[in-house]
Amino acid sequence: MSEVASLSHRIDAEFQDAQERIESFQKSAEQEYTAREQRYQQQYLPAVDRLVQVLKPRLQVLVDKFQDKVRVTPVVREHQRLVAFEFNVPIARIELRFSVSHDADVRHLVFDQTLHVLPILMQFDKHASLSVPLDNIDEAKVCAWFDERIVAFVRTFLALHQNRYYQKDITVTDPVAGVEMPRFAAKCTLKSGGKTWYFVSEATRREFEARQARR
Repeated sequence: MSEVASLSHRIDAEFQDAQERIESFQKSAEQEYTAREQRYQQQYLPAVDRLVQVLKPRLQVLVDKFQDKVRVTPVVREHQRLVAFEFNVPIARIELRFSVSHDADVRHLVFDQTLHVLPILMQFDKHASLSVPLDNIDEAKVCAWFDERIVAFVRTFLALHQNRYYQKDITVTDPVAGVEMPRFAAKCTLKSGGKTWYFVSEATRREFEARQARR
């Protein structure tokens, strides 16, 4: 074989080797895709449907506790289930989200919780995540995680309402006791002279009425 023919043969071998690697990659990618689709259809979708039913009563407790102060928006996407809670309170814009999806290989369920508060005037946990294997789902662990995240949100929600930076625009003063407090903390109110007065107790309200009567 001449040197030129040998060179041509070597080049052909490199092309052949490259083509074989491409075909091997294509076959492997197709197999991985098929396996992912099987896990998605046979494991992920049934698991999500099951867990949504398990977790729904827990999320309903949150809705029941806040009643007309919360608006719930469920979102169903092909690879994600999401529920958003928007809280109608005067101190801030508050949105809590829970979602469940899967990782890139469809081997794990991924739960995410995000909390958005505007304006941001204090520190709080904005995000938490839990990953559990699809082939070994610990429902008790998932439920416990949701319980903790819900309680953590309630703790943050209450802290916002006790934070002076959030309360500065809705703070009131008992005219008798001289105590400054958030409106929600007032024991009772009284409308007088075209104004609403706030009191820490029935006793200070009665004293206020008595003073008004003596004038």
